[in-house]
Amino acid sequence: MKRFFFSILLILLAGVGGCKKKDETATSGHRLLLTADPYVPLMQQEVEQFMSLYPEVKMEVRSASTREAVVLLLNDSVHSIVIDRQFNEEEQKVIQQSAIRIVETRIAEDGVAIIVHKQNPISNIRTESVRSIVANTVKDWSQITEAHWSGGIDFVLTGKNSGMYELLQKRIFSISKPLEPTTVMPNQSEVVKYVSTHPQSVGCVAASLVNDEREQIKVIPVLAKSPEGSEKKYEPRQQEIYNALYPFHFSLYLYNAEIKTSVGVGFGALVLSNFGQKIIQRAGLVPASIPYRTIQLHAE
Repeated sequence: MKRFFFSILLILLAGVGGCKKKDETATSGHRLLLTADPYVPLMQQEVEQFMSLYPEVKMEVRSASTREAVVLLLNDSVHSIVIDRQFNEEEQKVIQQSAIRIVETRIAEDGVAIIVHKQNPISNIRTESVRSIVANTVKDWSQITEAHWSGGIDFVLTGKNSGMYELLQKRIFSISKPLEPTTVMPNQSEVVKYVSTHPQSVGCVAASLVNDEREQIKVIPVLAKSPEGSEKKYEPRQQEIYNALYPFHFSLYLYNAEIKTSVGVGFGALVLSNFGQKIIQRAGLVPASIPYRTIQLHAE
C-alpha cells in the first residue's frame, strides 16, 4: 500500500513540475504594451505581425496617456510602452535612484499638426503665432496677423498628462508656466472631432493622425526659414519632417524595462526591421530607418 501511495505522489509531483511557467524569451511569452493614444492602431499592426511570426507570443495593446504609461513602467506594473517623448527630468531621477534598467528605442518621427475648422480663412501661420496661441498670450484671431479673421481663440488640447501637452510646453516652445487651453479633450481623436465642429477653435495633434481627416478639418502650413534663408510654407508631411524643414516634429519611442532577454526585446527588433519600418511608413510617420527593397539582378 505504501509503495502504491508513493507511486501516486511521484506522478502528482511530475504533473506539478510539468505545469511550471516557461521562461520568457524574445519570441515567446506574454506582454501588455501601453501606447500613447494616436498610435494604438499603428502598434496593433506591429503586434499582429510579431505574433503571426511567433505564435508563442501573446501581446495586447492598450491606450494610455503618456504620463500614465511612464508611471506604470517605472512602478513595474508594465514592461513595454510606446510614447511620444523621452523621459523628463523627474522621471530620469526615479530611474537613477531605483536602478531600473530601461532600454530606449527610437522607432519613428512625427509632426505636430496645427488644425483649424474648415471655415477659418487662415492659409498659413508663423511659428511665433503658434507659440502665442499655445502660451495663451493672444485671445482673439484678430491678434494673429496671418489670420484675417476675428473672434475669440478656442485653443483645444489634450490634458497635462499627455505627451502632446509636454511636447508643446517644454520641448517645442520652452514655456515656463502651465499651459491653459480653452478646451481640454481626453485624447487627440476627440481634439480633431471638436475642431471639425467649432469654427473658432485651433488644436495641436499628431500629424499622422490627421492624414485621413483632411476633409473634416484644415491643417495650417507653417511659415519657417528654408535652408536658403527665405521664408517658406511647410506642412507636416513625411518628406518635410524627414528633412527637418517642418519646425514642429518629435520622435516616437519604445521603452522596455528589461532584466533579461524578453518579448519586449524581440518586439523592438521587429519594429526596427525593414518590415516593421514599412508599417510605420505606411501609417504616415517617418521611419527611424528608411525601409529598403532588395532587387536581385541576374546576368544574362
